[in-house]
Amino acid sequence: MIDAGPVYLAVAGALLLVALGLGIRVLRGIVREGRDRRRRRRAGEVEKYTEDEEYGRGPPATSDDREAAGPDGYPTDRGDPGATCPQCGAANESEFNYCRRCAAPLRPGA
Repeated sequence: MIDAGPVYLAVAGALLLVALGLGIRVLRGIVREGRDRRRRRRAGEVEKYTEDEEYGRGPPATSDDREAAGPDGYPTDRGDPGATCPQCGAANESEFNYCRRCAAPLRPGA
């Protein structure tokens, strides 16, 4: 009769080799894409930082967000759970001093 131990090791080893091969393929694709982006960025074909698809570019369009901002465009500290960036419109946590997406100051003097 066939011992199950060596069969199990052979199957597990084969599966690990397949997973390793697929992982290497994916990593090579990521590296190629990064090199291609760097080349295109250096050639001026794409901007250094691309826009966030979720937020787009510019301040938020809702009236609630405009009311939350002070006269200088910075969010007021009304105890809101978060702060909206006056430059890009990204939602940030209230303890942040700078925008998590564009690094603009969220408060004057920050």
